[in-house]
Amino acid sequence: MDECQSANQYARELLAWYDKHHRPLPWRQNINIYHTWVCEVMSQQTTLAVVIPKFSEFVKQLPTVYDLATCDEDTLRQLWSGLGYYARARNLKKGAVFIVEHLKGRFPQSYNEWLKIPGCGLYTAAVIASICFHEKVACVDGNVTRVVSRLLALSKDVWSSSGQAVIRDFANSIISAERPGDFNQAMMELGATVCRKTKPLCLLCPLRSQCLAFEKNCTELCPPQKPRRDAVDVELFALIVWRKPTDTIALAERTKGFLANTVGFPLMSKLEVLEVKTALKSREQLQLVELPGAFTHNITHHRISGKALVVRVVEDSNNAAVEDFWQILGLPQPFYWIANQAIATKLSTSLDKKVVKLFHNTLSCYAQ
Repeated sequence: MDECQSANQYARELLAWYDKHHRPLPWRQNINIYHTWVCEVMSQQTTLAVVIPKFSEFVKQLPTVYDLATCDEDTLRQLWSGLGYYARARNLKKGAVFIVEHLKGRFPQSYNEWLKIPGCGLYTAAVIASICFHEKVACVDGNVTRVVSRLLALSKDVWSSSGQAVIRDFANSIISAERPGDFNQAMMELGATVCRKTKPLCLLCPLRSQCLAFEKNCTELCPPQKPRRDAVDVELFALIVWRKPTDTIALAERTKGFLANTVGFPLMSKLEVLEVKTALKSREQLQLVELPGAFTHNITHHRISGKALVVRVVEDSNNAAVEDFWQILGLPQPFYWIANQAIATKLSTSLDKKVVKLFHNTLSCYAQ
């Protein structure tokens, strides 16, 4: 069998399987460029069980690229809440703003044009170009990498840039010219449901007869485990400035460090906590309380052990004292007051929500 026939066989058998077994996801019913873009960004590093209801609510509240480009930060944050990796939402909006302001709301029509959109990488551009414009370009994510590495029995150098180029070249060599979008979705679907990371369902695989890893009985070795950076232990303190008389809490957009560009509580190191204590010595109207208990959180390769500090403002008239305290410590500006009862609805990160839970669980210990 020559290479062309072999490539056609891959595509033919894979698409026949996909036509029969694919999941009826909401964005697959009617092809819509905007919906395809949103769902693919949402789906990166997030399970479909979480994505599906969030996607439906997102496109209901922001039905067009114009709505996304002009939505306020609070709306975007709430619509993205629970999906994690909030930088994806910011990049999605940046892309929408670019399309509205520079392309007059017209979506790019090709793979290379999509690569010019801020925040749009190789994978997203390939998905949109193949599904929406039938461009013959393969997309490569973790699922596709796993499928191809098993088809070729690749147990080394898969995750490097050169290894990913090999995966991409092979996927491009077998992609269907007639149905490139369905082919890409089929490859991802196969990796997610059959060619799984552990305990793959090889006997159900439409490509089993062409899979070298199955033939050599080495599917568990292909691909090799993705290299991980060593975890780093970090101690962090979340600062809750609580104006007791009005039961309001100060929030600000963090500009650096962990969770930069998200709205929440200022985060600081143990050394910076000493600066807080020093700054409060001459401010009797501001009282410091360290909450009992702690929270844990993981961000990329960092394992965070966290505690919460409460600066209690004892009189409603002391907002000037808070502003002075905030400025002396160089905390992110501007900050604004949110009603305690509504605070959870204003937070998008799970770390901040853990801090709020700790605060509410221990409120009775120091509220008097």
